[in-house]
Amino acid sequence: MAIHYFGVRHYGPGCARSVRDALTALQPDCILIEGPPEADSVIPLALHAEMKPPVALLIYVPDEPRRAVFYPFAEFSPEWQALRFGASQQLPVRFIDLPQSIRLAQPDASAVKADLPQKTPTEHGNESAAPDDPQRDPLAAMAHASGYTDADTWWDHLVEERNDSLSLFAGIAEMMHTVRSNEDGSLLPPENELEARREAHMRQIIRAARKEGHERIAVICGAYHVPALQQDVAKKHDAALLKGLEKIKTAATWAPWSFGRLAYASGYGAGIHSPGWYAHLWQHPKAAARHWLMAVAQLLRKHDLDASPAHIIEAVRLCDALVALRHRPRAGFHELQDAVCAVFCDGGDIPLRLIRDELMIADRLGAVPLDTPMLPLPRDVAALQKHLRMVPRADATTLDLDLREAAHLQKSVFLHRLNLLDIPWGRTETVRGKSGTFHELWQLAWDPEFSVKLIEANVWGGTVAKASR
Repeated sequence: MAIHYFGVRHYGPGCARSVRDALTALQPDCILIEGPPEADSVIPLALHAEMKPPVALLIYVPDEPRRAVFYPFAEFSPEWQALRFGASQQLPVRFIDLPQSIRLAQPDASAVKADLPQKTPTEHGNESAAPDDPQRDPLAAMAHASGYTDADTWWDHLVEERNDSLSLFAGIAEMMHTVRSNEDGSLLPPENELEARREAHMRQIIRAARKEGHERIAVICGAYHVPALQQDVAKKHDAALLKGLEKIKTAATWAPWSFGRLAYASGYGAGIHSPGWYAHLWQHPKAAARHWLMAVAQLLRKHDLDASPAHIIEAVRLCDALVALRHRPRAGFHELQDAVCAVFCDGGDIPLRLIRDELMIADRLGAVPLDTPMLPLPRDVAALQKHLRMVPRADATTLDLDLREAAHLQKSVFLHRLNLLDIPWGRTETVRGKSGTFHELWQLAWDPEFSVKLIEANVWGGTVAKASR
């Protein structure tokens, strides 16, 4: 009987590729993933043809939908790749984190939040410390010792931008053991009581899987948790930590998510600087830098800005020179940024804004199938969106309606009714240059948290028409 631990960064193309390759080589008979156990029943939907990441698990309290939590996944999430692998092989796949039925029962769990992951491997440490302070953050200290100015760039070069991956996890586990160990080799205690209970519950589920007779168990979790899960802890100790905890009834479903909400700039504490760059690394594991520079040139030419093959050649040369000067193993995001600014932007900020919005963030909205468990009102909204051909998008789009046309009138009524339900998918704008009152101009942008508002509004009726009366 063997347990294989895969410590990952929750959003990372290198980790995701490594997990996929490692599971293919290992062929486990059980997969355990850091995540909410309440969502075990909706795991098979990860294979549905209409499921398009980024998506999120939504765990909520049916009687108080505002008490909810999102667990976002991108295609380059290691957990997403593990879910799909397990479902495709018809293996037992389970989430092992502390249930949200316990966590949402706490008095401070009253607002919607994005909860997966708690922290990336580079974000553990004293929360009051300055970012990348080597005195308080051991990973920042490792990054500085390796010649990097910040831990995120170091982690990207070390893990996310590499292709030789099968030996990766032993190195990550050894590094995290060092990070979490005292001078005498003993493991440091968890940061707080919640972390202690989370790790205790994960160990309990791993024990249960062993007791069931599984011989090749794969555990996918945040890298920081690996030492604690490998630690030999008495079963009674974990049981005592979890005994008598208050629980509350919860429900689980899938909801669309967006790249914009995965970014640090959105305020998501476990976010990443550039979801678009990570998606690019996932799609182009080889020669990613050259593909990125070609994408920059294509974007600028699309907007009638100067970008020729000569620009690409010079940017590649500059990028290679920066790699050599900085003693990097390969061109990373910062080298590409510097090369793009120097060669393509010519001191202007318009190209930079375009690159940030359409390549670095590349805001896109995922999709979930209609087979997803939904309350009547969210299902009616999804059906109307499909019937009216109004595909939700994360970025702002303009909808120009002529109310003399029946289809346009239906779209207008739909958007007005959603506004009455406090779901402002569309906002009206002043129509200029047209006479008559039959024109409407809308700006549409779908927010993932509208999923929670639809659940809340379900009390008013099972359809948009009934709920908005």
